[in-house]
Amino acid sequence: MRSIFVVGIIALCGLAGSAAIAAQRPALCKLVVKGKTYIDGRCNFEDFGQDGSFAIGVLRDDQRIPAGGFHFAYVDVHGNTAEARWNEDRTDLHADAPLGTLTRKGACWVNAIAQICAW
Repeated sequence: MRSIFVVGIIALCGLAGSAAIAAQRPALCKLVVKGKTYIDGRCNFEDFGQDGSFAIGVLRDDQRIPAGGFHFAYVDVHGNTAEARWNEDRTDLHADAPLGTLTRKGACWVNAIAQICAW
C-alpha cells in the first residue's frame, strides 16, 4: 500500500512539473512561409522550457477548433539553430510540414523560406 502511495506522489509531481515547463500565454506572433503571411498579430505562444523551444498559434485547452482551421508552428531549438515545422494545411491538426533549419534574428527564427517570431 505504501509503495502505491509513493508512486502516486511521484506521478503527481511529474505532472505538476511538466505543467510548469510548458507555459502558454498570449503573444504577438508572426509566421511567414515562402513570402506568404499566415499569422501576424496576437496568438497563443507556448514555451517548452529552458532551451528556447516554443510553439505559436496553438490552441488553449479550452478553445474550440475554428471552423476554417488555423495555422501553427513549432520551433525546436538546438543551441544556435532550430528545426521548425508547421501545419501547411490549416485543417491539419499536426505540424508535419518541415520548414528546415533556422537561425535566430532578434525575436525571430528565420531561413530562406520561413520566418517565425514571437514577442
